[in-house]
Amino acid sequence: MKFGGLDLAAREKNPSGVAIIDSRKILVTTLYSDMEIIDFFERENPSIVGIDAPLTLREDRYADKYLRKYGAMSLKLPGIKELASRALKLKEKIEEKRIKVIEVFPTATAKILGFYRKPKKLMLSYFKNYHISEVRNEHEMDAIIAAYTAYLYHKGLTLSIDGVIIPKE
Repeated sequence: MKFGGLDLAAREKNPSGVAIIDSRKILVTTLYSDMEIIDFFERENPSIVGIDAPLTLREDRYADKYLRKYGAMSLKLPGIKELASRALKLKEKIEEKRIKVIEVFPTATAKILGFYRKPKKLMLSYFKNYHISEVRNEHEMDAIIAAYTAYLYHKGLTLSIDGVIIPKE
């Protein structure tokens, strides 16, 4: 069973990290356009994709208040609203491929599981039992954590905070 992760940028001109966890292997790369992202997940065919972006346009959601302690930003910010709009369109297109999509927050996952570090590449040591393709940037690192959160979700080791999936504390 494969699990996908996407650290989505608000705009296609900016880099988005994507990752696939397949057994003990992690494939990671950087993509830009919606079509590249959709094609990647269609080709890799994960069971679940964790997206690091709001999957709602609701500005008053409890999740944003609760997750603020982990660094979450409000949907009241124009850039976050733009990100959410792109994420919702991608969610629909990915789900057309019969792939489940969940909202995740990699920073919360890393902090809850105790491996959050700066620079983010230092967090790779948490995945030392995996064979990982080269991680070139923090977007790819966040995509790995998003995919790992999708894996934890599949295992029943998460909880939902107003629709955002994080590991149980």
